[in-house]
Amino acid sequence: MRKRGPGRPKGSKNATDVVVVERSHCPKCGSARRSEYWGKMVQRCAGLRADGTPYGSIVRRRCRCLDCGQVRIDKEYA
Repeated sequence: MRKRGPGRPKGSKNATDVVVVERSHCPKCGSARRSEYWGKMVQRCAGLRADGTPYGSIVRRRCRCLDCGQVRIDKEYA
């Protein structure tokens, strides 16, 4: 059996998935600095994002703004 070198096999296709990430910010002061996340809630529901890409669930995580102390909930569509 022949040993294969590092890397992808010849002829394999490139990835075509594009991930769009919206940076979360504080609604009070507009800062993007935040604390660690705590408390995670997953809601299973299907839908479409504003740009038309589908999602299967919404993940909500609590955090705190490091500049003004405002507690906020960041949403991620997965």
